[in-house]
Amino acid sequence: MKKYLREMVITISVAMIVVMTMLRTPATETTFVRKNVVDLTPQEKLDFVNALKTLKTRPGTNSKNVSLYDEVVAIHAGAMTFDKMQLGGQVILPQDTPSTGPATGSDAAHEHGAFLPWHREYLSRFEKALRSVNPNITIPYWDWTDPRAVEVIFNPNFLGTNGSGSTLTFEYPDGRPTIRLDGGPVVSGNFSEADGWRIVPDLHKNISTAETLGTSLIRYLAGSDAPPGTGFPLEKAETDRILQSPDYATFRPFLEGDITINADGTENECRNFPCNHNLVHALVGGTVPNPNQNETNRQLLTLGTISNTPASPNEPAFFLLHANVDRLWAEWQNNGRKGPEFYGVPGEPYGHNLNDKMWPWDGGDSIPGSIGSTDIRPYLPVIAPNDIVKPIDTLNWRKYGYTYDTLLKKGRGWRRQSRGELPVKRTRVPERRRGSR
Repeated sequence: MKKYLREMVITISVAMIVVMTMLRTPATETTFVRKNVVDLTPQEKLDFVNALKTLKTRPGTNSKNVSLYDEVVAIHAGAMTFDKMQLGGQVILPQDTPSTGPATGSDAAHEHGAFLPWHREYLSRFEKALRSVNPNITIPYWDWTDPRAVEVIFNPNFLGTNGSGSTLTFEYPDGRPTIRLDGGPVVSGNFSEADGWRIVPDLHKNISTAETLGTSLIRYLAGSDAPPGTGFPLEKAETDRILQSPDYATFRPFLEGDITINADGTENECRNFPCNHNLVHALVGGTVPNPNQNETNRQLLTLGTISNTPASPNEPAFFLLHANVDRLWAEWQNNGRKGPEFYGVPGEPYGHNLNDKMWPWDGGDSIPGSIGSTDIRPYLPVIAPNDIVKPIDTLNWRKYGYTYDTLLKKGRGWRRQSRGELPVKRTRVPERRRGSR
């Protein structure tokens, strides 16, 4: 009897921690340092992996009895149901039941001003959940310009290897180079289904067909022989230009990957192939232009877990990618752009302006739609009605209790000496064409 009571108390205590981590909590006096993934010690890697796997087994507060980790995935998926037009309008999300409320009409987390605030809040809450497993954990960041990073991340002893068992070839009638992708499900080792990393099929949908991708993590990781611009590492000069963006209206789409800006300041849209943050999604999960040009609702083919954006947090590397996105925003802010005057432009869709409520921390004002026939709502965690977050609440990353190693280092070149702003030419010209893998 005593043993039973002791186990019950432990279970209740864990459940309370889970609920608390899903709510906004005040910053502690301790400042945690998010490190470059290539600088993690073997023990830090092991602790991070163990915490991820633990959250995958902890019960959440949802009505589907899925894990806390799966709830985190559901939040990201739900945010994308407020607008059927996805990936810059190149893909239309099938949806049986539309969303309702003021957030309807634009993706709650992407392609507009709140992309950075939304993901800063999202990562911070997930990081607190990880710390309920191990109080010393921070989310490492993936500097996509570092040539060492891919080998460190996609290692059997860390986030696991590329998928296997599938070779896909795409030929284009207009003469573009043939693309070949090698990958498939991760079949063994860390984050394979054999290792216990089983994905909820309803939360693992193809963004353009709403068909499930199954229960295994899927990767089509770009090979080391990929042509420049279509593999890792990404071009450092371009990332440096992101940090030289003169205003948020340039910085956000440049970083997210809606546009790219050449060294001469010429701005180009990224349509035939993604850029920057979006490119990393594509190069890990596998994204190619659709050879069938008649499928106007599906101009891109998204093959793996992280390239099907609603489902992308099922891929643990997602959090490293977005820690880097947040790091670059923090560095840009730290270069004399910390106040609310350095956020956004007037007239953004609801949820993306400085004082708008961001779903799902909006007090229940907006209700997400479905992905195909799948209702996301039963998979969502319980969020208190008074748990409200607006973009203005996220601008100071220090209040969350973390910083980045790059912000602690001295002698950061132009970032400390001057803004070094990029002269952007606002007249758009035909896009810069990236080669195909």
